[in-house]
Amino acid sequence: MSIQPKIASLPAIALAAILVSGCQHKQHHAQIPYDSVAPLGTISDDIWQKQEENGEASDFVIVESEFVGATAKLNAAGEDHIKQIAVRMISTPFPVVVQPSSMSVKESDEYKYPIHGNDDLDMHRRNVIVKMLQAMNVQDADERVVVAPAFTPGFEGFEAYRTYNNGFRNRNNGGGGYGGFGGFGSGFGGGIGGGGAGIF
Repeated sequence: MSIQPKIASLPAIALAAILVSGCQHKQHHAQIPYDSVAPLGTISDDIWQKQEENGEASDFVIVESEFVGATAKLNAAGEDHIKQIAVRMISTPFPVVVQPSSMSVKESDEYKYPIHGNDDLDMHRRNVIVKMLQAMNVQDADERVVVAPAFTPGFEGFEAYRTYNNGFRNRNNGGGGYGGFGGFGSGFGGGIGGGGAGIF
């Protein structure tokens, strides 16, 4: 006799709990004004814009593969790239970055491998780029051209080989070609060494 009333009262207790929690839920919603909620995407938009700006800045990196060997002469891809940079410098604040050399020979080395940096060559390349930009009416070229590492790391030989093969495989399977090389504003280029020729 004593057990029956307890079992019968369980649904009533559960119902009361639901009603109380429902009232509290409505009360909580009432405290948040709808006009204070940020529009969809507001929080993440800044992140995407920063990434886009970083990609745009990488467009202004002149990488080592855009020079002819260990010289200060630009190859055909480098000459096209510097023309694109000159056009865009008027409307953008980014510096022009000349990637440091890494294919020079040290006379003191026994085997004369072309694996060293060369500060004199780097400055010579910088001066050549400055003069070319000035010839294309970029007034502040001397202040904006610097020698510094590329913003994006380059591909190692085995990575470039793998990406090249993946591009063919994807294309044969109906994919989109070479897996993200090049592309305007992408920050990735077509040469080993980061952001290579063909960024634009």
